[in-house]
Amino acid sequence: MHYKREGLNIMMMLLGSLRERRTITQIMHTARLDTRTASKYVQILLKRGLIERIDDGGGRVCYSITEKGSRFLLLCEELKNMLKDNASKEISLIYI
Repeated sequence: MHYKREGLNIMMMLLGSLRERRTITQIMHTARLDTRTASKYVQILLKRGLIERIDDGGGRVCYSITEKGSRFLLLCEELKNMLKDNASKEISLIYI
């Protein structure tokens, strides 16, 4: 089954997975994204200061969530929980 995920949900998934350092390949696998889409969202999160790029010195680049990213993720999760009604498991934030 193929379905389109909303950008905010993708960003939340990426931020949640980046509580541990991950490479772009690991990010792609965790979020089930292709290279282009994963790179696009990583750039969006970097630009907004929600994640940071870490060069380990050996040519390997990893990404990790920042304090700002952690706060953003927590607020998004709280908002989703506040808006969720008892009948549905998921709510779309696109209409907010």
